[in-house]
Amino acid sequence: MPPRSRPPRGKPAGPGANRRRFGLRDARIRSKLGLILVIPILAIVSLTGVRFIDSGKRALSAQLVASLTTLSADIADATHELQRERMAAADLLANEPNSAAAFDRQIKLTKAATGTYSAHRKVSRLPDAIEQRLSRIDQQLSTVDTMREQVASGQGISIGEVVVRYGVVIDDMVGYHGDVVQFTADQHLADSIRAVAAFAQAKAQTAQEQAIGFAALKSGSLDQQQYSSFLATLTGQEAALRAFDVSATVEQADLINATVTGDAVQLADQVSQQVGRSVGADALPAVSAEDLSRALGAVVDLMRWAEQRLDQELTNDAKSLQGAVVREVVIESVLVLLAIALAIAVAFGLARALSRSLSKLRKGAMDVVGRELPNAVARLRDVREIGETSPDEIAAQLPDPVRIDSRDEIGQVAQAFNAVHREAVRVAAEQAALRTSVSAMFLNLARRSQALVDRMIGELDTIERSEEDPKRLARLFQLDHLATRMRRNDENLLVLAGADSGSPRRDNALLADVLRAAQSEVEQYNRIEFGTVDLDVSVISHAVNDVVRLVAELFDNATRFSPPESSVVADGRRIGDYVLIQIEDRGLGMAPEQLRTINERLAEPPTVDVAAFRMMGLAVVSRLASRYRIKVEMRPNPEGGTITNVTLPTGVLVLPRLRGREPVITRPRSPLAVEQSLGGAWPMPQLPGLAAASGAPTGVITVDRPSFEVPMARPTVDAHFARPGFEPQMPQMPQTPPMTQTPPMSPPPPQVPQPPQPAVDPLGYPSGMQQRVPAADTTEMPIFRSMEAVWFGGGDAPPANHGTTPSPGGTGPGADPSPSGPPLAPAAARPYVSTGGTPYVPPGALPPPVPPAGPPPPPQPSRPEDGWRTSADDGWRAAAAAAAPQNGGTTRSGLPKRVPSAQLVPGAVDARTTTARAKRTPDDVRGLLSAYHRGVQRGRKGGEGSSFGPRPDSEERH
Repeated sequence: MPPRSRPPRGKPAGPGANRRRFGLRDARIRSKLGLILVIPILAIVSLTGVRFIDSGKRALSAQLVASLTTLSADIADATHELQRERMAAADLLANEPNSAAAFDRQIKLTKAATGTYSAHRKVSRLPDAIEQRLSRIDQQLSTVDTMREQVASGQGISIGEVVVRYGVVIDDMVGYHGDVVQFTADQHLADSIRAVAAFAQAKAQTAQEQAIGFAALKSGSLDQQQYSSFLATLTGQEAALRAFDVSATVEQADLINATVTGDAVQLADQVSQQVGRSVGADALPAVSAEDLSRALGAVVDLMRWAEQRLDQELTNDAKSLQGAVVREVVIESVLVLLAIALAIAVAFGLARALSRSLSKLRKGAMDVVGRELPNAVARLRDVREIGETSPDEIAAQLPDPVRIDSRDEIGQVAQAFNAVHREAVRVAAEQAALRTSVSAMFLNLARRSQALVDRMIGELDTIERSEEDPKRLARLFQLDHLATRMRRNDENLLVLAGADSGSPRRDNALLADVLRAAQSEVEQYNRIEFGTVDLDVSVISHAVNDVVRLVAELFDNATRFSPPESSVVADGRRIGDYVLIQIEDRGLGMAPEQLRTINERLAEPPTVDVAAFRMMGLAVVSRLASRYRIKVEMRPNPEGGTITNVTLPTGVLVLPRLRGREPVITRPRSPLAVEQSLGGAWPMPQLPGLAAASGAPTGVITVDRPSFEVPMARPTVDAHFARPGFEPQMPQMPQTPPMTQTPPMSPPPPQVPQPPQPAVDPLGYPSGMQQRVPAADTTEMPIFRSMEAVWFGGGDAPPANHGTTPSPGGTGPGADPSPSGPPLAPAAARPYVSTGGTPYVPPGALPPPVPPAGPPPPPQPSRPEDGWRTSADDGWRAAAAAAAPQNGGTTRSGLPKRVPSAQLVPGAVDARTTTARAKRTPDDVRGLLSAYHRGVQRGRKGGEGSSFGPRPDSEERH
């Protein structure tokens, strides 16, 4: 390994070691090319932005100056009107004729001018100095109204005080022009503003001179203070005119020289000189107040006309400057944007060729990674795709995924990538060939083992038929179950290898038969109980074997991972157009993370690896479920353990066409798995047909052991179903409906004989239904009478003089049982249960006989057809005809509840004296069961090819 590619010391070399912060070298080539273009462009834009900012400031300044100059013209108008109002107020205080009317007219003119100023005063973003100046002007203007009232009343104010107070307001307004100059960036415009401001100051000083002179002459003499104020106005006027001459343009100077000149100006100068020589109390003024006012007023009017011209030119210059600045900014912006766009276009054209090649290389690489290589590997998983072609030939046939013909570095990288792709496909082809050979060997070994196991099961069946020792027979059954497990393991290996584990069936199978067949494949079959199972639903023929295997694996998983004293309960119900099989156990359960992982493996078949063999059952379930689109999901049981839901889709079902369905519960049970001792007493026998009198082909499989129809150990799964060629099945035994479930480890309670049922026959078929059981199988045998006495009578077998004829070669009900027949297997042997739900009674499960405590009741005459009829049957018929079922609600699964004691049977059965049961010896029990076994053998020999249980008359495949 080169030193550069070695991982740092102390850090892993896995994918996590390559995680680091995003850097420039991690950026895409297109991004890097973009950076090469963007950096110089950003520099240009930055420099241009500085220019834009400066131009923008100049444009804003020009706009502000234009607004301020417009406002200065309004202030100049208001100032001139205030000056004239001051002289009108002085005339009114001097008692001049018509002065009051003139003062009122001037007030209106002043208010109009100040109103125009106030309207234009609202300029946005004013500088602070301008804002302060305008605030003082507004404040001074607010005091003018009070002064006007005093002047109008003529009390509390003099002419001199009027001149001073008006002068304060006028000075603030004249000073506005000087504040505007400092916010002008253009030098030419600034000089124009300074000239206009100086001329406005000169005009204000001339108006002030007029007012002071008028006030002094009206008082009769010019005192020292008035003389000083008068000279100050003259000095200010001369200073303002000199400032105007310095700042004014040629046009402005020519305007003033042409306007403010002539006789009026000379007369004003003469009057001013004469007033200046009239200082002192003894000096008499050479001119009157009215002459001075007229002479200086004429000059003020001339200056006002010139001021208006100057303000108009200043406003035009400001607006022209604003337009020029805006045009300059726009032109500069357009030129800069064109330059940037041209630079980008040139750079993009240069980098486009490189970017195209890199993009094509990247697209080809991503196609190889995301599509080409996975598709090639997926095709190589199929053996038919490989055939006789070698890996090198397969790699040579591949087209180049990256097609770049250039000779530069990018083209060389594309050629190298194509070579790597061909090499990867070649290696994948070699691995596929290796997997194919391993799978073939794996399949061959599994089939050989399956053939040997099938032969072993056949030999065990032969030995079991000839074995009479119960203990040896029990051991043989244990070996039979182990061999069955071995066969199931071989079939699982075939499933994982992708091959069929057996020949497909040609007939459909009922859902109940499928569940029984799956039960027979499990070692701890006696712990599996069935709840509500619909009997009108069948599994399609080609899927029967695989569905049985799938359910068997789930049964095995539930029994292995739950306490040995608990039961596993299975339900099979049709919901709409699919069937839900629910398997409940009371094990320890699984953690949520483990449950989620298992559900993911069940939803998607895993690859065959070490984990698949470690959890082979779940892997097989996943593959079979994926093959038929069966949904298998595990969820936690609220009361402990696990609930497994198996949803069979329509494609694997054959549903009834026109038959009504109402689920019937013939055995109460808890909704969850019921814990019970396996060594306790068996549930009470049930009378067939009582709970299903409505005729609905739906019932409950209440078996704790496999059915007689489902032999336990056979070479193929087909052997689990009733099919010609195997041993005939045993007919159903009569049953009585259980009122309560017998508690564990207790003997069966004594049962009272009941009258026969006219609606159902002894084998559980409705009246009038054609039975498929041979007549020989329905013949009453001594073992039936003996079992009736044990199960229903609670005492010994009835005596022989009750009309029962012993069967040939057997033991009658009243005789001592003989052990000459072959003994039955113990409980550990292969179990059989009838389809009606009557469990097989193993040796030792029956309680010992109790000696009778009193005389037996009088014998009842019996007929062959009334062997299972009791005196309570008439009452049952009357109850069925007289009363309708009482609805007590529904259970969690939607089934009706029975109301206790709501429908008692009319009348009563014959009272029977309770007698203590005589203790029965083991030899008696052995003889009784031996006779029962011989009767079963005779029934099998006489009923070859018969089958039990009604089948749906018409089925529709969905």
